Amino acid sequence: METSILPYFLKVNLALAILYICYRLLFRNDTFFRLRRAVLLSVYLIAFLYPLLDISIWLSTRESVTEIVNYYSTILPLKTVVAVDDTPLSTEADWLTIAESYMLLIYLAGITLLFLRCIIELFTVIRLRLRSPKQLINGTTIYVLPSQEEPYSFFGWIFASPESHTPPALEEILVHEKTHVRQLHSIDIVLGEIVCILCWINPFAWLLKKEISSNHEYLADEQVMLAGYNKKEYQYHLIGLEHPEMAIAKLYNNFSVLPLKKRITMLNKKRTGRVGKVKYLTLLPLAAGLLLLNNIDAMARIVSRQTTVPVPAEKAMIAPAPEAVPVEVATPLPPDDDKVYEVVDVMPEFPGGETELLKYMARNVKYPAESIKNKEEGSLSLSFIINKDGSLSDIKVVKSLTPLLDAEAVRVVKNMPKWTPGKVKGKVVRVAYTTPITYKYQ
Repeated sequence: METSILPYFLKVNLALAILYICYRLLFRNDTFFRLRRAVLLSVYLIAFLYPLLDISIWLSTRESVTEIVNYYSTILPLKTVVAVDDTPLSTEADWLTIAESYMLLIYLAGITLLFLRCIIELFTVIRLRLRSPKQLINGTTIYVLPSQEEPYSFFGWIFASPESHTPPALEEILVHEKTHVRQLHSIDIVLGEIVCILCWINPFAWLLKKEISSNHEYLADEQVMLAGYNKKEYQYHLIGLEHPEMAIAKLYNNFSVLPLKKRITMLNKKRTGRVGKVKYLTLLPLAAGLLLLNNIDAMARIVSRQTTVPVPAEKAMIAPAPEAVPVEVATPLPPDDDKVYEVVDVMPEFPGGETELLKYMARNVKYPAESIKNKEEGSLSLSFIINKDGSLSDIKVVKSLTPLLDAEAVRVVKNMPKWTPGKVKGKVVRVAYTTPITYKYQ
């Protein structure tokens, strides 16, 4: 549904933050490590997909949702425009476009640097794999590292230094690393790395990646215990009580023992009761809520195109009071009249786009002399239907200002050239459109 890059990634980053907080509050201390892994990967799936899913057509058939959309459309911020005869149009939208462009450049620069770093790390691992000698230990092929280097795995490759560990500790290390390989943990790590590259500015993306890595360790530790190794001895090997210089803690983090403390705490933690699995269902309404809010926001912005055209009285064209024009103008509908859509796949467009629409309105709206005399100013809103042939009908004032200013706005809209019509599933349809206009006396 969302096609603009910057708004799309803003929504992705917002979802990552919300879902991470949900994970921390509800799941982080459970011992359902496989479920936790599924939830963490689902966070990525939900965050990147929900801005793209369009359920607006379905929502538009729900009366309660339509009411919410109509209310929300009235509180959206307005784009302002100041037009002076034939001078170039200065708009807030222009400044926003420039700001978005600079923000996008900075964003892409960060992505590029992190991507290059990732490629360098990947080639470093591949080079190490090619240069390291193989050794078969208890039926497991490992690539031998220099002494004192930490063991680790990457996809199907296990790297370790047999000389740096006692035989019992080495057996536990191999069970641990084979769990990472068998359960394809490297896929999660690569996925987390990609998300961190794309959302590098978002601290929650990095926190999610850290949670994924921590959960991998819990899963691997669990398999070591299920393989029948002594829990106490395993913890001794982890903290390097017998051989501090050989502590497996280096495997996880060189700079802090805090993750090691968490691993030991989780090893000794009482298993979470099965009833605790029920709370994992809370992820479903949370995902549904994000999808609903995103579509309501998009629908509201379509239903009410907030294009406000301020017409400065001191520089606008001054016209005598127009003849009485009814607030509602009903143009005869074509014989094959059918349903009027508020939400469509392809919105109708003024010739030349929204910028040209702003220019047309600003250059053609005349400030009635009587309105200037009475210092009348403010905003009004017009709605109209864009027919299949691009003509306009059913022009209405949905938010009135004064009879004179209302009539002038209606006159300008009636004289608009034909639009490019809207489409639903490739079929040309009639579409409702709303345009606010602001008169500003200066």
